[in-house]
Amino acid sequence: MKYFVNTFGCQMNMADSEEMGRHLAERGFTQTTAASDADWILVNTCTVRQHAENRAASYLGRLRPWREKHPHRRLIVTGCAAQRLQKKLRTKFSHVDLVVGARDIDLFPKKIDSLLAGPEERNLARSTGIPADSKTTGFVTIMRGCNYACSYCIVPSVRGREISRAPREILDEIRLKASRGIREFMLLGQTVNSYRFTESRGAVTDFAELLRAIDREPGVERLRFMSPHPSHVTDRMIRAMAECRTVCEHLHLPVQSGSDAVLKRMRRGYTSRSIIELTDRLRKAIPSLSITTDVLVGFPGETEEDFEETLRLLDAMGLDGAYCFKYSARPGTPAAEENDPVPAETIEDRHARVLKHAEELALGKRTALVGTDQQVSIDAVDDSFYEGRTRSHWKVRWPATVAGEPGSFMNVRITGFNNLTLRGEPCMRNS
Repeated sequence: MKYFVNTFGCQMNMADSEEMGRHLAERGFTQTTAASDADWILVNTCTVRQHAENRAASYLGRLRPWREKHPHRRLIVTGCAAQRLQKKLRTKFSHVDLVVGARDIDLFPKKIDSLLAGPEERNLARSTGIPADSKTTGFVTIMRGCNYACSYCIVPSVRGREISRAPREILDEIRLKASRGIREFMLLGQTVNSYRFTESRGAVTDFAELLRAIDREPGVERLRFMSPHPSHVTDRMIRAMAECRTVCEHLHLPVQSGSDAVLKRMRRGYTSRSIIELTDRLRKAIPSLSITTDVLVGFPGETEEDFEETLRLLDAMGLDGAYCFKYSARPGTPAAEENDPVPAETIEDRHARVLKHAEELALGKRTALVGTDQQVSIDAVDDSFYEGRTRSHWKVRWPATVAGEPGSFMNVRITGFNNLTLRGEPCMRNS
């Protein structure tokens, strides 16, 4: 039997999809890249923005003919939107066989076993072991949930409070992936750097100690994490980042706004000044550090001055890039009850302006990289070109004149750039 996964949303959802895929593989399923070939389809949903929910709902509607064509087919809906809209999904999409909310991912094996109750399906899905992981980056979820209550965010209500995995489980997963050739790892969590695990005997492992433990693993070449919360970027974490060989020189630090008034209404727990001081400490400890961020424009009550303060914060941080989003009211969040919405045309204008501003900042950083030699991962290969990322997370494309395999690394001299992609030429092979 074959399964197909369509994942909407963030890298946490990608990691959850990978985990659920492993459970299906343990039961004899093989993954297919074509939904039309699948016996089971798993749709992993996102609810952070309404657009993501709408896309998933539209996709589910289009799957009705596929589901009804053969009686043995199964359609499973998982993730954050599944958690928030369980009853609605069951009512609107009667062709869905199973709904597994984000809080119930750990129950996924038992729930799919209930779908395999029939003898015919059990015979078709006899366990054949876990197949080799062909991805160049290993996504490893180290914690789930969030203890914050940002006024615009629905994630805590659909994923619950923080739960950190045991260090030994995390290390075992990394060793397993490393044994299959994975050399770059991405640690995932809603507020990944708030990771904290207490053993039964009372010993505590925090995020900094976890970084150091993974850094000692011989199969790990690169280590990244996503997404940290500014309030948990401690001096211990900064020292670990600076001292660990494998931790890449890139930090994605979501600030959302540069206005203290907006940050207070967002319940973010920091100020623009504290962010500037934090980035100064980071760059003092790690001079080559690349910093990117998230910006949310159009939050209820955001004034033109609030927006200008955001632009000034981006300048002060010396950013390498920013992911810019338009505010989307999520039902059930405090911000959705605000009575001072920003007009849609104003949101569109500010979104375009902040994108342009972030691009201007990134242009200077890209220009400074021209002429430098960078270690680049080989993530994608075609007949003529390779693509990958530097340790500082810049995307690079270069001609395939020196042989390389996905998952390995190559030294590339940066010769120029096109939009957000650096161009280069291979120099001495790295590994």
